[in-house]
Amino acid sequence: MFGRLLSRLTHAAAVCAVVAVAVFALLQSAPGDPFALALEGADVPAAVRAEWRARYGLDQPPAAQFVRWAGALARGDFGYSTSRRQPVAAVVSEAFPRTLVLVGTALVLGFAAGVWIALVQTRHHRRWPDRAFSMVTLAGVALPEFLLALLAMTWLGARWGLFPVAGVGSLGDAAAWPLWLRAVDFLWHLALPASVLSLAVASRVARHQRAALLSVMREDYVRTARAKGLGEWQVIRRHALPNAIGPVIALLGLALPSLVGGAVLIERVFGWPGMGLTLFEALLARDYPLVLAAVLLATVFAVVARTLTEFIADVVAPRRPQAT
Repeated sequence: MFGRLLSRLTHAAAVCAVVAVAVFALLQSAPGDPFALALEGADVPAAVRAEWRARYGLDQPPAAQFVRWAGALARGDFGYSTSRRQPVAAVVSEAFPRTLVLVGTALVLGFAAGVWIALVQTRHHRRWPDRAFSMVTLAGVALPEFLLALLAMTWLGARWGLFPVAGVGSLGDAAAWPLWLRAVDFLWHLALPASVLSLAVASRVARHQRAALLSVMREDYVRTARAKGLGEWQVIRRHALPNAIGPVIALLGLALPSLVGGAVLIERVFGWPGMGLTLFEALLARDYPLVLAAVLLATVFAVVARTLTEFIADVVAPRRPQAT
């Protein structure tokens, strides 16, 4: 077990290193730099441009810049955000928890809804509930998340006024509200983006869980449970689900990178001030340290979450040795 965990951590570190190098190389190959828009005017002296670029190390070769950034990162220094006028660590510490809340809520809601839908489909296999949910989950997988976000924001937010369309809290004197009321207001703002983001998760989980359940329902121990007189719901929940849920939990680890990527679009549409919106704005401003920190943190989060989900899947449903 320890050797397997060590192998996974080594693989995770290698993935993070490759992503860091690739993103740094892509940023270096893009035209311009963080001061291109501000300093390229005709009224800015060449000495001022050179001084600002030298102050942030942008006058050095790309390899030297990468070594400088990696050395600072090893000391826990993410650098300075030129677009936010503050250390990158301060920007990340404010935005990253909001993304964790959004992605975590979407993951929990999507997983729970997907498993429930799969249970209903298995119980009513080849009948109208199964066919109806199959069409819904297929649409959830096929429709782009940004399109669902725009539709939800237009109808549920702007037109019907059921949910706010942007931000993490109400404006005005909301800061003076009691703690419980601010928490309710935060959840009210979270509901729409988290629901949209969780729809794709629920659809994928439901389709994979349904297939896994139908495969398990043909096993001998399921027939034995039916022979003992157990009801169909009891057979599915107590015997089929525990043996079919392991691969679906592992699937969540594979789906997390796309979920984090989807959060960038969702945060942009709903104005959710998390790492996705921060990354989008940093890319527009060519804020290299902030872009690198955002991508690296997203990679670490996805890799660690995948390792944890694989470990949980092994605990919940250990892989049986194959017969030889």
